[in-house]
Amino acid sequence: MPLAPLNNSVVFKKLFTDPEIVTAFVEDLMGVKLEIQADNIVLEKKFYPPIGAIDITLDIFIDDPKHRLIIEIQKVRYDYHFDRFLHYHQAAIVELAKSHKAYKLDRTVHTIVWLTSKVRDKTYQHSLITTSLSSVTESGEELHLYPHKLYFLNPYYLNEKTPAGLVDWFQLVVESIVNPKTPQINRHNKFIDKAAHVIAEDGLTPQEMVVLLEETGYEENLRLNREEGWLNGWKEGQIEIARTMRRQGLDIALIAEVTRLSLEELENYFKEAPSA
Repeated sequence: MPLAPLNNSVVFKKLFTDPEIVTAFVEDLMGVKLEIQADNIVLEKKFYPPIGAIDITLDIFIDDPKHRLIIEIQKVRYDYHFDRFLHYHQAAIVELAKSHKAYKLDRTVHTIVWLTSKVRDKTYQHSLITTSLSSVTESGEELHLYPHKLYFLNPYYLNEKTPAGLVDWFQLVVESIVNPKTPQINRHNKFIDKAAHVIAEDGLTPQEMVVLLEETGYEENLRLNREEGWLNGWKEGQIEIARTMRRQGLDIALIAEVTRLSLEELENYFKEAPSA
């Protein structure tokens, strides 16, 4: 049964908005069993009013009586994305405090970020990176004051130290991307078997297929533009856009995201052309 690729946002969201699937996955990752119903799950969640200066949009947002869960897909690694998702995580915590009389939070926030591409920097070549608030006394004793956690998952770096509960999920994600026609996944795991049926290529609705193809075509166009950029003028055009945005005083990280130029390229360019 061919699978649709889980590095595509429409497929990713289809899988991780299935209540049974997301419940099983979270239990395998964190050992926590959430009480998730379909009406608890929100796509493209925004906070009103926005938390802080950035009006963020969360891919998948779930509240149950005791937990708040955010699940994000990140396909392309940017130099700032660890900061970006820390902001998302902290905003979801801050939003729980409704007044100066209610600082005690009624939910624990878990933010899960799926990284679906390899990275060059060996510092980040890990299958699981967990971020939590650490409280330590003067004698070195660790106190568990804040239970909130931020997880970065990269299935391309599955290794012998990867938690056993994640192995089948990681294989599902990678196989859906690199070997979708004949995926080698653990169908004895009933949740993985169900997940495969949820993201089966022939099970996509016409509307889902349209969105998938649009996203795939957009990304392929970007790839070709990058490869042939110097020949077809793409890069020069992006630099001109960057110059205009810089004149308007916009942040270099935002310029990088919009133009698809790297931070290093932009920093070097602005250093060489400070008047741009």
